[in-house]
Amino acid sequence: MMLNFFQKHKPPPAPAALLGECPVPPHSYPVLSSNALLAPHSAAINRIEELVGVPAAYFQQFYLRPLHHYARFVQQLPASEAHHHAHAGGLLEHALEVIVTALSLRQGYLLPPGAAVETLVHLKDVWTYAVFTAALCHDLAKPAVDQKVSLFDALGQPIGTWDPWAGDIDSQPDVHWYGVEFVRNRTYRLHEKASMLLVHRIIPTTGLTWLASDRQAFSAWCGCVCGDAGQADVLGEIVSLADRQSVGQSLGADPSPKAAKSQVVPLHEKLVIALRQLVDENTLPLNRNGAAGWRSGNKLWLVSKRAVDSMRLYLNQSGHSGIPTENQRLFDVLQEHTILEPNQDRAIWRMTVQGDGWSHDFTLICIPLIKVWQNPDAWPEEFTGSVSAQPNDGEATITYNLNAFPDDGDLAPSDRPFDLDNPNQQDKPRVNAAPASDGEASPKRKEKPADKANLATQKPEVSSNHTTDEFLAWVVAGLADRSLDYNNPGARVHVVREGVLLVSPGIFKDYVKLHKDIDSWETVQKKFLKLALHERTEGGLNVHQYRVSGNNNSAKIMALLLKDVRLLFKAGTPSPNPHVVKLVAEP
Repeated sequence: MMLNFFQKHKPPPAPAALLGECPVPPHSYPVLSSNALLAPHSAAINRIEELVGVPAAYFQQFYLRPLHHYARFVQQLPASEAHHHAHAGGLLEHALEVIVTALSLRQGYLLPPGAAVETLVHLKDVWTYAVFTAALCHDLAKPAVDQKVSLFDALGQPIGTWDPWAGDIDSQPDVHWYGVEFVRNRTYRLHEKASMLLVHRIIPTTGLTWLASDRQAFSAWCGCVCGDAGQADVLGEIVSLADRQSVGQSLGADPSPKAAKSQVVPLHEKLVIALRQLVDENTLPLNRNGAAGWRSGNKLWLVSKRAVDSMRLYLNQSGHSGIPTENQRLFDVLQEHTILEPNQDRAIWRMTVQGDGWSHDFTLICIPLIKVWQNPDAWPEEFTGSVSAQPNDGEATITYNLNAFPDDGDLAPSDRPFDLDNPNQQDKPRVNAAPASDGEASPKRKEKPADKANLATQKPEVSSNHTTDEFLAWVVAGLADRSLDYNNPGARVHVVREGVLLVSPGIFKDYVKLHKDIDSWETVQKKFLKLALHERTEGGLNVHQYRVSGNNNSAKIMALLLKDVRLLFKAGTPSPNPHVVKLVAEP
């Protein structure tokens, strides 16, 4: 059916410039018909037709028509500037990949969830259509909010800028060519919120009416298109998984054994791609107190451990396997390919970063900006403070802080960190005499004479902003991709009427199991408590008690309560778990 369709619709003649009569505008693409744009993807479209399993007339109306609308809208625009599908036609290619994968995943789901057999059969097609259209439109607003498209006539002369809100690229008379550049300092994930404003341009009225006919499917679909993971529920899970798989494949994740060697992306290139994305989306914040890095001149100084841990986590979550678990190995790879600027024969620099009213010592890595962003216009803003070498760079130092934490005796017995799995165990104070790990900041203070005399009895500083930041980033990322469960039996995170619960110490134990370089879960929990993001009980305790009920059973859990759910759920707020209720009387 698809081959016949393309044979009946011939693409229009090429612009005169294509025939050599006029110069082609630099870095531009010709405006093409939707038929010409979709013709190279006939295999993907045929696969979509197989997966949805509807009669040819319905496929033409509800599936093929939106594909043509989408192709006409995005033309050959790239999906990103220097990340996944950054080539000509990348946005269309990415959409088709996500659709095929999402529809394949949909085969393994009973939708709507928990419905009777008769309902599953009756609503099967509308839920499949919800998967298709959500996957198609998930990046729909990128050209409108992330890109600037310049238009040219047949002679290659500029004739203005495309307004995606007003119509398609070819809706303006005399447009034959277009060029694209990405908006600087764009708002990360804004395109998700804006996509709903454009869906009527892609999905026909009959399709929107069909989606709205089932309230549960329509609600999940709206959440998915807008990037609200809580509202999107299982539909968002399917599309998000398909999106990550497409992105991972584009970035060289787990290539098939049959793939050509040229398709395999080397590890150092993967690390650079990950770093660029982490900085661009502000997952690795820059140029402030507590940041992950600072730009000084044409160099980027990054907190060593935090940076490589984040790059590894990003690649693992994007579907890449075989990423070394040892940081030194990643340093070696970056240094071997001249991504890192070495400090004599090593990768680490001991530097002092000084800003307005603050100063910290760090172990940093140095990366020339040109290695990450070839276009200087894309470089991050410059740090207004200073980054300077420490006097004795190369000599390990231990910095002490008497006020790192209150003594264990200052905590109420029930307020101390404890093992919920073994409530009878006695807490034992731990003293960690090791120096701070790579990347930890050492706040400077003037040492009093008495400090030297009592040096042997002082506690070494064990707190660091970056360890706590990494824990929070791990929780947020895990909740977003559902690798960290919530609102289910045994989950470490529960949304309740009062906010969001972190089951303690279970969630901190889980984190430490995945981060072998951290000595104890107590350390992570104490650092988290010092952020004061949680709500105390009326009695001034950190830990709240809640009752979990279900299946004629109930149990008591103890957890930290965060009132602002958005601290952990960035894309949207899930509904409270009705099975978790706060105990009225707390000891």
